[in-house]
Formats: sequence, structure tokens, C-alpha cells
Amino acid sequence: MTNIYELDNRVLVPNWRDFQRTVKIGELGQNDKPKGLATDLVQIKADWKNNKTIGIAADLVNNSFVSNDLFSEELKEAIQFVENNKSDSSLPLLALVEQIKQEINPIKDSTTKLLEKNVQSLEEFRSLFDNNMLNRIISKTKNLTKSYLDNAIYWIELARLYTIKGQRSKADKCILIALQLAPNNRFVLRSSTRFFIHNQEEEKAIYYLKKATAIRNDPWLISAHIASSNLIGRYSPFIKTGIGLINSNNFSSFDLTELSSSLGTLEFKNGAFKKSIPLLNLSLSNPNDNSLAQFEWLSKKDQRLTFDPTKFDDVKNPFEAFAYENFGKGEFNRAFYNCIDWFLDIPFSKRSLMFASYIATIIGQNDSAILLCLVGLRLDPQSMVFLNNLIYNYCVKGDLVNAEKYTNYLANIARLQDLFDREKIMLQATLGLFYLRTGSIEQGKDLYKQALENSKAIKNDNYHNQALLNFTRELYLINDGEYPFFLEKLKQIQTNDVDIKYLQKQVLDVVNSNLSRQ
Repeated sequence: MTNIYELDNRVLVPNWRDFQRTVKIGELGQNDKPKGLATDLVQIKADWKNNKTIGIAADLVNNSFVSNDLFSEELKEAIQFVENNKSDSSLPLLALVEQIKQEINPIKDSTTKLLEKNVQSLEEFRSLFDNNMLNRIISKTKNLTKSYLDNAIYWIELARLYTIKGQRSKADKCILIALQLAPNNRFVLRSSTRFFIHNQEEEKAIYYLKKATAIRNDPWLISAHIASSNLIGRYSPFIKTGIGLINSNNFSSFDLTELSSSLGTLEFKNGAFKKSIPLLNLSLSNPNDNSLAQFEWLSKKDQRLTFDPTKFDDVKNPFEAFAYENFGKGEFNRAFYNCIDWFLDIPFSKRSLMFASYIATIIGQNDSAILLCLVGLRLDPQSMVFLNNLIYNYCVKGDLVNAEKYTNYLANIARLQDLFDREKIMLQATLGLFYLRTGSIEQGKDLYKQALENSKAIKNDNYHNQALLNFTRELYLINDGEYPFFLEKLKQIQTNDVDIKYLQKQVLDVVNSNLSRQ
């Protein structure tokens, strides 16, 4: 059986995009009044007024970019000076000037989809993970960090690229350099927070956020601290500060969307439903993709909360929320492409790939599911979910050579008895499928029966029904004597899970169509 990534505890972990798209989405303050966070900008501006040279112009351009202070008269003058003296300016400086000009005067775009790459086919998707292409982008970004050693934004981008490639240690070095260069920069801190959480290092995220003096007046940083603390069961000391910022009326509703959503979620989890509503309503008055996905997740926990996607057509990159919403409606194709866009938006997101591979499996797109799992294994080579879904799809496709290859790999890195209950159940069922397909009938049947018993023991109906559906189909295919018994159990399944209903109908359609031919 395949595994859907079940999220028991969703928190508002900051999303990590490239700097340009983060600015366009508005999370760095460009929608309101920009606030520079670099403390040495004042001195650089003073130097510029006293001595206009290419060197000082370069410092001013670079530090303004890092600090997200893009609207000063001094910067405008420095940009003009650089353009008037192109022969004396380096290529990286000219490129940075062009990037800043794009940020200040972006091309008007009515679309809500802001992706680095758009793909139209499976082949295009596959091409995005060409190592040669990614290596060229990394090399170009490394050159920028060498030209601008004190530009934290370039170091963060290099870390993001290394993370996409699965090179954690290299990414970690870049993150630490960026934090040293710009310890109060919102973009640097939120990106670093996502990196640390991605690598299960929440303590580091908490340390650097708490260390930043900017957190006391920045709702985006307080929300990140609350999320990091929540993931390891801690109480964030900045909760009261966050409430004070909301009540101060000094911030736009967009600047407060993640903070109010975080605080509303805490009230909801603590059973204070009435207290959560004003906070959640504030988060939805001008949401970003993260707060929107948070509310969609909460709406599945309590029917008193209603998520209506038609009210949020103007939210940029709402892919996660819409993926789960469409899935819940049984619109699997839409949900699948929402997941693909979600991953293209955040190309190291394991959840988007896990969800997409599960949906691809449901709708019989085994090649797509296999590709997604292979991409996922590059991010996390020991992921039980990706390995499980990969083996399952190779088995269903009939590629038992590759199914055996990854089954052996799995056996070398994990033991069933050491796994969590859900991982154990899904792997018992999938290994049951593998053994049935490779002719070890009794061993396969025993594993499926263990999966059924264990899922019943932990009262997980979805896992139990998935195992039952797959087991019944396999018994039917080999004309096993136990097939009629399990077919009756399959017919008795009563569920609201749209995936189980869909799979149940698939199995019964196959059985009934063959009966009608006899």
C-alpha cells in the first residue's frame, strides 16, 4: 500500500523561496513601508555623500539589497552612477543593479502563480533535476558570493540550491555565513529557520531567532519562533509580544497574517475555539499561501471552520491549500497538479512530493509516482515513505527487478520492528505485495495480515482499508482460496475517505467486469 503524508500537527514554518519571488509575494515589507535592517547602511550613505566613487557605490548597492532598503535617494543616485560608469563596474555589480531595478519596478503580472520554472509535461519536470543544469546554477551563484562576500542574500540562495541538491553540509555552511553577515535580516532569518527545521534542528532556529534584536518588532519573525518552538513542544516566550504587535495597529493585515494564524492555531489546539476565531479571521483578511494552508488544515479538524477556496483567488502560490482541498473533493488530477506546483514553488518540500506520489498511484500514473519518489530520495535517501511508494509502484507496474533493488536497499537501512506504527504497517503491506508478485505467496499473505491486524490495533481505518483493498486485489489476481472471504470484507467498507471509495470502486469494477465475461 502507498502512504499519504498525514500531517497531525501543522505549524506555520516559513516558506523558503528565492529572494526575488519572496519580494513579489510581499513577505519582506514591499507591500507596505520598507524597513532596512542593516545597521551599517547609515554610515555607507554618509560616505557616499562625501565621496562618490565606484567602490562606495558598490557598497551602497550591495548593502541596500541585503537590507531590503531599495527606495532611498542615495541608492537611486548610486545606481545612476554605476550605469554612467559601466566600464569601471564589474559584471556582478551591473547584474545586481539590474536585479534591484526589477524589484523596484516589477512587471505587472495578474497571475497568482509565481514559480521559478513552469512545466507542461513529465519530461520537462524530469529535466529540472538534471545535475549538470543545477551545477551550472550553483556555480554562477558561487561566483556571486565570491564577488560580494558580504552579501547575505547570495549566501542564502546558494544554501537553497545546495538544499535542493541534497547537499546538507554545504548548505549549512552557507546558512551560518549569512547569519553572521545579517543576523537581523528577516529574509535571512526566515530562510534559515526553514533550513534548520527541514533538517530537524529546531533548537538552532530558536537560537538565532531569539538572538536577533529585530524579533521584538517583527511579526514575521515571532511567527517563525512560535512554529519552531511548537515543533519540539515548547512555549514561545514571544507569544505575548506577538499579541502586543497585533493590538498595536502598527502593522498591515498581511504583515500579521502568519502571526495571527499561529496564535489562532494555539488557541484552537488548547480548546479555546471562541478565542481562536478573531485571530483566524484576521489571518484570512489578507492571507499568504502559508496562513491559507493552515486554515485549510484546521478546517479538516473542526466542521465549524469552513474553507472556501473561491474567496482566495488572489493569493499568490496557494498550491498546498488547494491540493488538500481538491483531494478532499475527489478531484485527484487537480490535486496532483497543485502538488507539482507546490513542489516547484518549494523544490525541497518532501510533503508535496509524498502527496503527489500518493495521488499519482491512486490514479494509476505509476511512472509519475516513480519519478516523484526518485526525486524525493535525492532529498532524503532514507525516507521510508519514498522507498515504500517506490517499491509499491514498481510492483504494480510489473518491474520486479527494480522493486527488488529497492527492497534490498530498504532492508539494509531499516528493520520493521524498529519503525513507528504507521511506517511499519505501510511497509508490511507493501512487502506483502512484493512477495505475492514474486511468488512467495504465504510470506506475502502473512505480511498483509500483519498489516491488517496492526492497523486495526492502532485504530487507523485509512491504513486498514488500504491494506484490505490491495490484499483483496492481489488474492483475486492469483485466484487464491482466501479471496472470497476478503472480498466480502472489502464490500463492507464504510468510509468518508474519498481515496478509499475510489480504490474500492476500482477493485470491484475489475472483479465485476471479469465475472460478467464468465
